Amino acid sequence: MPTSRLLRSLFVSLCLFSVNPGCSQQTGEPRDAAAGADTPVSGRSASSTGALESSESPTTDPHAAYYASVDVSNPTALRASLHALIDDHRRASYSQCWQILKKADEDPLSPSHILDLYGNNSYVKVAGGNGPYNREHTWPKSYGFPNDNARNYPYTDCHHLFLCNNGYNSSRGNKPFDSCATSCSEKPTVANGGQGGPGTGYPGNSNWTTGSGNSGRFEVWIGRRGDVARAMFYMDVRYEGGVHGNTAAAEPDLVLTDNMPAIRTGSGNVAHMGRLSTLLEWHNQDPVDDKERARNDAVFEFQGNRNPFIDHPEWVDCVFKEECD
Repeated sequence: MPTSRLLRSLFVSLCLFSVNPGCSQQTGEPRDAAAGADTPVSGRSASSTGALESSESPTTDPHAAYYASVDVSNPTALRASLHALIDDHRRASYSQCWQILKKADEDPLSPSHILDLYGNNSYVKVAGGNGPYNREHTWPKSYGFPNDNARNYPYTDCHHLFLCNNGYNSSRGNKPFDSCATSCSEKPTVANGGQGGPGTGYPGNSNWTTGSGNSGRFEVWIGRRGDVARAMFYMDVRYEGGVHGNTAAAEPDLVLTDNMPAIRTGSGNVAHMGRLSTLLEWHNQDPVDDKERARNDAVFEFQGNRNPFIDHPEWVDCVFKEECD
């Protein structure tokens, strides 16, 4: 496990008794208290008092104000300041997720349709649960947060929920993400928007899978594997145990790992998902595109927090490999 994760608790504790600019907190009304249940929020405004600037200048970064409090001086500081920034988001109900996801996963070539995650199908938008697609927890809910209730924040966190073909969602189940080059079944995609289509052997434009449960593997097709990887990185940094700052709801500590036997079902304080090294490869193989940026904007509009690894993909190596520029 990276040293940065082991040291973050000490960093946060020191922040409580210091004026370290990297520990600057957000101002404004608590989201759950200030926003009505059905009213999207515009998001938090970051404090810029003395904080180190992000790796992009305000003239090139459209979200510079949001990230003004981020401390990029070292991996520990970056992780801790990102967690402080994206923590305590506004929770949607599981029913509200249908509307959020229909906007987040909208087909850019046909606004009346959605693009599903694994099959690349363009489906007509329908009322929740009445069509060929459903809601995919890319971080399986059985790994750390299995029960839907009003105090379960990761269960309805739309940064890792995607609309997905029913059959492919079932096929994926709660298998960890990993490469699947041998003894695997092909789950092809269809051609849409210049991506996907019939495969030409491994890996082609297909998903690949084998086994079941935590001993299985699911390899996401090339056009969306980076999206999935960055969703996993978000979950690892967003959920670090403790309680929600506004509602005091207990939250799990979600940890990405290469130690596959550590991935087990349940709702303990610490839950694992993987494979981290594979997700880091997928992040590089499938860079951020405009569709993913638009998705980040759509989720931010309701939840009030962003996935920083979409806006700043260069931060992935610093947080998860401790390789910082």
